[in-house]
Amino acid sequence: MEFTYEIGGRTYVQRPLVLGQLKQLLNVLKNMQIPADADAIGLVNALGDCIHEALAVVLTEKGMSPRDKDIAALAQELAFSMTPEEALRVIEDFFACNPVSSLLERSAGAIEKITAILTVTGSGPQ
Repeated sequence: MEFTYEIGGRTYVQRPLVLGQLKQLLNVLKNMQIPADADAIGLVNALGDCIHEALAVVLTEKGMSPRDKDIAALAQELAFSMTPEEALRVIEDFFACNPVSSLLERSAGAIEKITAILTVTGSGPQ
């Protein structure tokens, strides 16, 4: 799945996050409180001053690799070229690209399996 955006005369794409982007995004969001029932506008409010940096993590200029981005420079560019409507569209599309609830369910399942294996082998917490 891929979404394309024309912002400030440049073309950006949004794809499902790779591990490097996930780490970058978690770093941006590390001290943030996001309500569980937040919609796109609620998320914009929660992101506050970090919104441009978060958008810079999830968007990549067409033809570039997420690895090669200068997040700070892209955040500055987006701050003065992206409209609020475009930001909301990117955030809404983010959830289509990255089904967060599915990731959380899989993470919980993996933790249960690992805990069971560690307990069976006697390597778990005693």
